[in-house]
Amino acid sequence: MLAIKRYMQGQILQLAWPVVLEMFWVMVVNLCLTVMVGSFGAVALAAVGLATLVQFSTAMIFAATGTGSSAIIAREWGAGNYGEVRAVAGQALLIGTVLGILVAIAGVLAAPQLFLFTGADQAVAELAGQLLQINFMSIPLLMILAIGNAVLRGMGQTRTAFCISSVSNTITLIVSYLLIFGVLAPEVGAYGAAWGTSLGQTVGGILVIIVLKRHAKLGLSWESVSKVRTDVIRRIFNISIPAALEQLSMQGGRIVFTLLLAQVGAAQFAAHQIAMQIESISFLPGFGFSVAAMTLMGQNLGKRLPHRAIRYVWLTTHMTFTGMAVMGAVFFLFAEPLTQFFIADPAVIHWGVLCVKIAALEQVTIALTYVLSGALRGAGDTKWPMVVTTTGVWLVRMPLIYLFINVWHYDITAAWFITASDFFVRSSLVWWRFASNKWQSAADKLTC
Repeated sequence: MLAIKRYMQGQILQLAWPVVLEMFWVMVVNLCLTVMVGSFGAVALAAVGLATLVQFSTAMIFAATGTGSSAIIAREWGAGNYGEVRAVAGQALLIGTVLGILVAIAGVLAAPQLFLFTGADQAVAELAGQLLQINFMSIPLLMILAIGNAVLRGMGQTRTAFCISSVSNTITLIVSYLLIFGVLAPEVGAYGAAWGTSLGQTVGGILVIIVLKRHAKLGLSWESVSKVRTDVIRRIFNISIPAALEQLSMQGGRIVFTLLLAQVGAAQFAAHQIAMQIESISFLPGFGFSVAAMTLMGQNLGKRLPHRAIRYVWLTTHMTFTGMAVMGAVFFLFAEPLTQFFIADPAVIHWGVLCVKIAALEQVTIALTYVLSGALRGAGDTKWPMVVTTTGVWLVRMPLIYLFINVWHYDITAAWFITASDFFVRSSLVWWRFASNKWQSAADKLTC
């Protein structure tokens, strides 16, 4: 039994660690871009931040097609139905390409005016609109990159997805540096970050197509992408639409959450931003193990081994719970030096330490939420994570944030306690759903 458990743990880690490293490199690249653009002043930094947020949020909502295709692909890959895997991958990329082109056209046309109605400083709004136009040009390739990597993860090829993403982000970093500071090219400042990001995403999209085309078992063909198959598209949409609505709820909540906290004052808001940066480290293993849970759940259901699928999920949950509990202890014990790494202002450090210590309390519930939601997606039960996310964000977090921060004027720590409550509610709901085995009806439909 011990040997079997160790084998299963090895399988989980083999799938999870490339995803963790992939997200870590994304975080490093974004941090480097922030530092480089920040040297050109607050206007440039704010404009890049706004443009990146809108492009990323938009892409994640529409790229949820990848979530649906990944769940189906994991199931069919486990069953050895490689022809069906090819069909699903091709139709998912077709959907992503069409949506990407439509979003790109609408975005390029709307971007110049988009931020003028947000109340942002005029200089920031104008520059952000121009940068967003550049970013939207690469949306079709970004969609292909996101969906293609989701396909690879469903096949269990997380290392390949990591390599493609790393090449894409490395190109983004290098080209952005050359253009921002005018090394071997004219200096274009903040525009360099936008052009560098677009080029990196374009190269990533092309790379993922090449990899899928040359894959020995998949062998993606032009016909599988260009020939419309309504039965496959319907199957993808059935579980992708709830995933898209979940992303809409999550990304919309992220923007509203930030706006609601704007009135807490400069020191407290800066502390909040720093605490978010620190806590984002803990999201890396959470997301990595959620991908492992989704893939192993889908593949073992495809092999008609539901008991093994369930065992993999609980083992993944235990590993993630333990690891993030340790991370929570580190956050709590080293909150002050972690905060001081970002800033020397005593007032910001005071509030930042309090926020980081509260973040430590969230770690185990974040672990449960991420892994069990991933397992439900792998089973094809994407509606439940959507309901859970919407409930936590819009029925728990937002109303309480509005009351405590905007009406009763509590300090920033109230927002962090409320966020901890949000994750407690979400983790309880996904735990109940998975433990009840009610997801099996959705899993049966996914096979059809």
